[in-house]
Amino acid sequence: MDFMNSYPLLLTAGKVVAGIVGIAAALVALFLLNQVFGAFYRMTIGEWFNNWKFIPKVKTSDPLAFIFGDFRAIKSVAPGEQHVEWMNKLGPVYRYRHMFFVQRVLLADPKALVHVLSPAKAYQYPKPEYTSAFLTAALGQGLVSIEGEAHRRQRKIIAPAFAPGVVKDFYPVIHKHAHLLVKKMHHVADQEIARRAGKIPEDTQITGMTEPDRKFPLKDSNSAIIDTLFWLSRSTLDIIGEVGFSADFDSLERGKDHPLAAAMNTLIGAILDLDLMQAIFLILAEKPGLQWLRHLPSKRNEQLQYSQRVVREHAKAIVDRMRQEILDENAHMGKEGFDDSDVLKPKSLISRMVRANMATGLKPSERMSNEELMGQMTTLIIAGHETTATQNTWALWLLAMHPEVQDRLRMELRDAVAKEKSEMDLLSEEEQAIYEYQPLRDVAALPLLDNVVKETVRMLPSVPSTVRVAMKDDVVPLSRSYKRADGKGTFNSIVIPKGHELFIPLNVIQMSKDIWGEDADKFNPDRWDNLPSSVAGAKMPPGHTFAFLTGPRSCVGKQLAVMETQVILAHLLLNFKFEVVPGWDLVQRQQVVRRAFVDGQKAEGIRMPLIVTPLTP
Repeated sequence: MDFMNSYPLLLTAGKVVAGIVGIAAALVALFLLNQVFGAFYRMTIGEWFNNWKFIPKVKTSDPLAFIFGDFRAIKSVAPGEQHVEWMNKLGPVYRYRHMFFVQRVLLADPKALVHVLSPAKAYQYPKPEYTSAFLTAALGQGLVSIEGEAHRRQRKIIAPAFAPGVVKDFYPVIHKHAHLLVKKMHHVADQEIARRAGKIPEDTQITGMTEPDRKFPLKDSNSAIIDTLFWLSRSTLDIIGEVGFSADFDSLERGKDHPLAAAMNTLIGAILDLDLMQAIFLILAEKPGLQWLRHLPSKRNEQLQYSQRVVREHAKAIVDRMRQEILDENAHMGKEGFDDSDVLKPKSLISRMVRANMATGLKPSERMSNEELMGQMTTLIIAGHETTATQNTWALWLLAMHPEVQDRLRMELRDAVAKEKSEMDLLSEEEQAIYEYQPLRDVAALPLLDNVVKETVRMLPSVPSTVRVAMKDDVVPLSRSYKRADGKGTFNSIVIPKGHELFIPLNVIQMSKDIWGEDADKFNPDRWDNLPSSVAGAKMPPGHTFAFLTGPRSCVGKQLAVMETQVILAHLLLNFKFEVVPGWDLVQRQQVVRRAFVDGQKAEGIRMPLIVTPLTP
């Protein structure tokens, strides 16, 4: 009886839900139809009225170009590879088509990029709204996701925490974790060598290894195939945990057992593991009238929401604890003592940020909120963990591909270690104590190591590109005149209209033969000892690359990232030889950062397997 009475209500509710779903589907269909018609217009009539007709353009061969533009060609090869090929044919300034045949201009021109990223223009070229909204939803209100005045305010407080003198304070911490990484990789290699020799059971499972790794026939019985990304990712997470906010993740041993580490791992996956359709869905979800798409229930969204709750709870507890510790430590100090960040030397980056945010000279409007401080934690882990691990693995891969450079670098390291050991008796006990974890006092002083890191960042930056959108009409100057597409004269500037997206080709410009010479696509660390005049003439940013951007939106943790890479490489090369696995070709993909999987082994996931041979100290 109750069911019979409620049946009409259920039927009515069902009709309402069905009506809402139908309207939503109709709206999406209308939007897509509008985009398709717009694409056909841009492909045909629109080209006649195109203000960029004078710019050389890519010849489109994709039959579905009206939907995907040149996007499928770009995504079918390694990050930046297609753009570099087009640049070598068309020059550093050319146009191609994005989704729904929307045109984009690629500017692999140093003056143009310096202009767009300069202090005067950087905030007029923010990230597209769909990118900022997605990053804010996943990471909170951190330095990577926010824009405009909020970014300017945050950076002013955060930048001192990454000052050169501060970064050097973390040198011992990074060495300690690099030392632990070496011990772990020795253990893994020894286990696998013993398994292959029959000294331990054949079916012994070794963390981080896949079946292809176990089954590959190695010629050297003292070697093992190890996924370097797997272990570097754990090690760099431990480093940023301690350096960033005094957290002991111990992920090298425990994996993602720490609840905060596990939650951050889920967030990292949500940001990095985007396929083409998910990316399209995110873009659509930011279009007027379609924002509701981002709230649709899905397993991915549920995991994200749970992880965000865990991160917020831990982040709040850490920020509150640090604030109270600072207040307790400074209870007996006056205003000047409190504002002097060198008095007590805070233990972590977040601690320094909290202290700077509590400075007595700051106005309330200039301070970061708790939500913003917590956002810095997630930003630190993403920017200071996954990107650094990725950059290190590409450095190891390049060295494995060029064993002669690897041998030279190892010799440089060994010579430096031998020299310091010969002078050990001249040091005090306190000075000698650093060698418990450090092989060298200052790895940054080694010229070839420095060159290898620079060349790796030039050729294979962990973040190959980014996108900006013009907030107002702008004229972007070029470093020289380029030939028009019709051959009738030249042009030396580009008009970027308001609302237009601008692709920032970090990797492409760093592979430009106009700037770096004919061997721009070759791994040659020695080029940094005698850079071509074209590099100096190009007036590049400090360091001569755009890998860390430039201006107010440049990577605030650049020096920490470079130092971490130098330290980790030094430890690994002193203890292991690295070789590529014969016949295993890497397929590169850009998922925010440059990642790779082995061709034919996609099911095994993103990884960097190399043949690792332990060396006698």
